[in-house]
Amino acid sequence: MENSFGDFLKSKRQEKNLTQKELANKLFVTESAVSKWEKDVAHPDITLLPKLSEILGVTEHELITASVDKKTREEKSQAKKWRAFSVSWSLFFYIAYAVALIPCFICNLAIDKTLSWFWIVASALLLAFSFTNLPKLINKHKLIFVPLSMFASLCVLLMTCCIYTKGDWFFVATLPVLLGLVIIFMPIYISKYKIFEKLKKYKEFVLVGIDFVVLNIMLLAIEIYSVSNGYATHGWYIKYALPISSVFYVFLNLLMSIKFIKVNGLLKTSFVLLLTNMFLYLGLPQFFRLYDNPSIRGEMFDDMNIMKADLSVWTSANGMIDRNIHYIIWATLLVVGLGFLVAGLIVHFKRKNKEK
Repeated sequence: MENSFGDFLKSKRQEKNLTQKELANKLFVTESAVSKWEKDVAHPDITLLPKLSEILGVTEHELITASVDKKTREEKSQAKKWRAFSVSWSLFFYIAYAVALIPCFICNLAIDKTLSWFWIVASALLLAFSFTNLPKLINKHKLIFVPLSMFASLCVLLMTCCIYTKGDWFFVATLPVLLGLVIIFMPIYISKYKIFEKLKKYKEFVLVGIDFVVLNIMLLAIEIYSVSNGYATHGWYIKYALPISSVFYVFLNLLMSIKFIKVNGLLKTSFVLLLTNMFLYLGLPQFFRLYDNPSIRGEMFDDMNIMKADLSVWTSANGMIDRNIHYIIWATLLVVGLGFLVAGLIVHFKRKNKEK
């Protein structure tokens, strides 16, 4: 049986050990008014509800409905516990940073009479701070500022290490991280933010194009660094890296363009399977055979030569096992692709007949 407003008011007043007169004095009303409320003869003015709920330790909603909202109270209790945990979490890391930073500061000064490796420790803690505490301090546009702050703090750490070691590898180290961030977060940004609204239709092409550009900037930086340090000869980027990455770039764009072909899903699937099969076992090996350098052609593409496969021979000599496995993959892709092609054509012509 549900409580009436009067019964609820009376029970909460008694829980607070208040008499009717004491409650009336707190609300600046008469004792008889409180008595009438508890007898359900009358109800308090709506302007008194905030003060009354505060005195009784209930919410206005609970007061109006004359019942304890256990779900809301549980949610508030959980929220309070979470806030306490959050504060403790932040405080723990702040203390940990201070405990790590202050001794390093003193030791570096005492031993080396200057601050040198201390800056590496400080920048490493800055990176840790960007992962542990900074996300809580950023309220708006976290998806943008948190990854950028992490990347910036990592760059600070790498720059500090580069200066300390008197190296010139800073850009070579940071560009792969930048490529990783672009690959992970750019699809999210294009899908989420309205500024990229016009790009959503061609999102896949834009993303692959951005990845291609960043990848080639990274490869060019690696060539400059490796040539300047005598690790490689000049020109391998133009001769090898750019053509190879361009071939994959063109293939991915061809693959993605299939979605714009106005045919059923079965036919599109067959196109993807057959195109991938042709690229892996016809186009790619032929492309790499253009290079005379054995390290570029490698044994890998010789092992992918399905024309030399022999399913009756399964020995490790001369890469026969690899050739046979690739032959099975090629045959499977071909059969499945042709199967989807036949099924797609049947569906296509059935629809055509229905339209007539």
